Amino acid sequence: MADQDRLAECVERIAAASREEPYAKTLGLLCREVRAGYARVEMEVTPGLINLFGCAHGGAVFSLLDEAFQLACNSHGVTAYALNVSVTYVKGAAPGDRLTAEAVELARTRKTATYSLEVRTARGELIAHAQSVAYRTGATPPFLTS
Repeated sequence: MADQDRLAECVERIAAASREEPYAKTLGLLCREVRAGYARVEMEVTPGLINLFGCAHGGAVFSLLDEAFQLACNSHGVTAYALNVSVTYVKGAAPGDRLTAEAVELARTRKTATYSLEVRTARGELIAHAQSVAYRTGATPPFLTS
């Protein structure tokens, strides 16, 4: 299979796997776009995701970031796991807000890859920013072996 065909199949399969992932379904994480080194995922801040202060729980915002990171760093057809994710929470998201996380690959080697991630509201307000590093194992991801 040509590299472009393999990449296209990988992107298609990882997006499909995300739609069936139990954790993503539980939180209402919706994969909107995946391409090599990039992913965009959305989530609505529902009542079940609210913290003591009446805004989106930091864990829910992190999960949104992490889903975009997971998709972007595995979009090349090589299993990758998070080594580090450093998040700065900028502003609380209100109930009913639609949040979008974008993960953008900044650099990739055979063993590691670095990403910039942001979560924004539909109005464009920055909720959180993160930098992340993935370890690339060299193995084929399970969504490509089935």
